[in-house]
Amino acid sequence: MRGLCRILVLGVLGLVLLRPAAAQPQTDTTLTWRSYSRTGTVQVQVYPGPPDDEEEHTIVLRELAENEGPSTVDDLQYLADLVGRQLGVDPTRAYWVLHWGGFSFRGADPDADKALFLRATFNRTQSNTLSSPYWSVISETDVRELTDRRWRK
Repeated sequence: MRGLCRILVLGVLGLVLLRPAAAQPQTDTTLTWRSYSRTGTVQVQVYPGPPDDEEEHTIVLRELAENEGPSTVDDLQYLADLVGRQLGVDPTRAYWVLHWGGFSFRGADPDADKALFLRATFNRTQSNTLSSPYWSVISETDVRELTDRRWRK
C-alpha cells in the first residue's frame, strides 16, 4: 500500500512539474535593433499559432521600459522582417501581438493588471516586401487563444 501511495504522489508531482513546461513559449528572447541614431529593445516571445489556423505562429512583442529607441509600433514592419529572418518565421504566416503593461513604463508597477494588446498581420506586396500591418485591438483572452492557450502574463 505504501508503495502505491508513493507511486501516486510521484505521478501527481510529475504532472505538476511538467505542466508549466508546456505553457512556455517556443522562443523567449530580447531583441535589439538600430533605428537611425537610437537602439531599440523589445522582448520577443514566439508561440505556436492557433490550431486549425493558417497562421503558424503568434509572436508577442512586449514593449519594455528599458527601450530607449523607437516604439515597436513605429518599427513593426522592420521588426517583423528582422524577427522572421532571425527565427525562420514567415511574417505573413504569423499573428503579431504588441503588448504594453506596467513593465513598459519607468516607475510603474511591472505587475499592474492594466494592459493593451494590438494584433497585426501582414501580406506581401507585388515587389515581395511586407505590406503595412493590418491592426486590431484585442483582449487578453484573445492573446491566450492566439497562442494556443500557452501565453501567461
